[in-house]
Amino acid sequence: MPIVTGPEPLTPGTTIRPARPGEEDVVLDLLAEAAAWLAGRGIRQWPPRFPRESVRDQIEAGEALLVIGLGKPIATCVVTEAEPELWGETTEPAYYAGRLAVAREAAGAGLGIRIIDWVGEKAAARGKAFVRVATTKDNPALRGLYERAGFEHVADPPSAKWPTSLYEKRVAT
Repeated sequence: MPIVTGPEPLTPGTTIRPARPGEEDVVLDLLAEAAAWLAGRGIRQWPPRFPRESVRDQIEAGEALLVIGLGKPIATCVVTEAEPELWGETTEPAYYAGRLAVAREAAGAGLGIRIIDWVGEKAAARGKAFVRVATTKDNPALRGLYERAGFEHVADPPSAKWPTSLYEKRVAT
């Protein structure tokens, strides 16, 4: 079940909503901008551009989200109820947040953390025990951001396709 089915307020001046069919390039452009920015800092967290079909599938499933502000999309995130490739089969209900990217023009205002907090609020309201995220082991700034936001490091799975660190945060249920 998608985390949200229509637009909802996120911050004063922004809304969060599911990405719609036909907005694949909007999502891909936000992710590519973030990937280029990371690569410019020596962090290879994402490919230069994700495959179109992966974004299309996430949009069709209601998992890909867009944050609208400044009159246009300024952030994206994917929220799922399972991520067995990294987390295996788990019994605790959780939301898994990934592919979180904030446009450079909207960066620095805490929007990324607000999105993660919003996912946590939804998780708690729906009886989920955790919000879980994965990041590259080689991104100390992002790892620190998650830790300051209350996430605990769980594992660095050796079988992951890229050097990965898994984090989770228990939410009130």
